[in-house]
Amino acid sequence: MPDVAGEEGSMGGQWETRMHFVETLNLLMRTCPLEKVKVTHLCKATGVSRATFYEHFHDIFDVPVWFWDHLMERSLYRIGLDLSCYEAHFQKFALLRENKEFFDNAFKSDDYNSVCEHGGRAMDRIMVERAAARAGHPLAEEQLLLIEFFRTGAQYMTRDWVRHGMEPSPRVMARLFYNSMPAFLVQLLDEGVAQLR
Repeated sequence: MPDVAGEEGSMGGQWETRMHFVETLNLLMRTCPLEKVKVTHLCKATGVSRATFYEHFHDIFDVPVWFWDHLMERSLYRIGLDLSCYEAHFQKFALLRENKEFFDNAFKSDDYNSVCEHGGRAMDRIMVERAAARAGHPLAEEQLLLIEFFRTGAQYMTRDWVRHGMEPSPRVMARLFYNSMPAFLVQLLDEGVAQLR
């Protein structure tokens, strides 16, 4: 997962090029589903060479995945670091709503490379790693299953929320997600944040 916070500051040119591709892809997805957008179409619309595209992305699906990671580095991926479980979810939903058109189109793709699937895999890894680190030992099998159960529901509820107009509000969604998290996970992640404050 890219360290986009550092990338934005230290490699501004790369970040700007990636954002140019994101903005242009957003325009293309207004009339063409993501699966049908070709790299050649995107490069022609941006006025940037294919070689430059492949310096920044693996394929067309990597563009929305990178943008998701960029936003989640400012929100959800900070869960248990400097944001509580509630705060991380609230900021996630608020940022998605700020970029409603882009994610409404990007979330229409459901294959393995989709934003929805990528986000679920990333969050599973983050929650398991951080909870185990806070506990000081590997999580029990039942705890891992509870995290997987929550993550799967959260992944598809996020997708459905995006697809159906991003209602209810980010605050309501954050509260629902927070209340759905396994209690042991909230305790481990939020305790770490509380110690920093």
